[in-house]
Amino acid sequence: MRTLFPDQRIKAPLTLAARTNLFPLTALGYELWRRRALTLLSGRPFPLQEELNLMLKAQEPVAGMHFLDLGTSTGLYARALLGAGAGRVYALDLSPAMLKVALWKARGYEGFVPLLARAEAIPLPEAWVDGVVVGGSWNEFPQPQVVADEMYRVLKPGGRLWIMFSHRSDSLLQRVLEWTGLRFPALSELMDSLSKSGFKVDGWREGSVGFVTGTKVTTRG
Repeated sequence: MRTLFPDQRIKAPLTLAARTNLFPLTALGYELWRRRALTLLSGRPFPLQEELNLMLKAQEPVAGMHFLDLGTSTGLYARALLGAGAGRVYALDLSPAMLKVALWKARGYEGFVPLLARAEAIPLPEAWVDGVVVGGSWNEFPQPQVVADEMYRVLKPGGRLWIMFSHRSDSLLQRVLEWTGLRFPALSELMDSLSKSGFKVDGWREGSVGFVTGTKVTTRG
């Protein structure tokens, strides 16, 4: 089979949750779930377009800028950024199946760059992008502090950050899903982690969904 993109994944064990993302059927059905996800998690009508608008607003200015969509899955955030005028979006995921679907859905969008890699080892130079966005994949990263440091590294000074994630709750479902390798941080936990890496952050939550926005500051501590 022809290689669509070079494999830059570090060799490390995958969690069960990560392995399910390697399945073509998971990739094909992903956006059906994402269209309803925040409505189910927040407890109110929360259409996907509202989420995308919040993300774009947090990343302004977008036109002509370069972004990293970390854990892109099928490229929802990447396409929104390119549609708003971004010059280039690096769409990183560890799943070839997800990236194949993302590449197909992004046909016609100039500046879409798929990266087959792990979030713990982003294959981009230091201070390379103007913004980093994460649309739900934060719960899947097994080493979140390493990922936070990597995001800080690839962002330019003053670069902008957006994360949407599933917030910790007392639900039985979350406790079951934790056995698959998923993580459910509290908002304060995530904000503390990002601050430790050097970000100036703000955040809020609605029901079981959390949001964090931030900027890279040039001095840590």
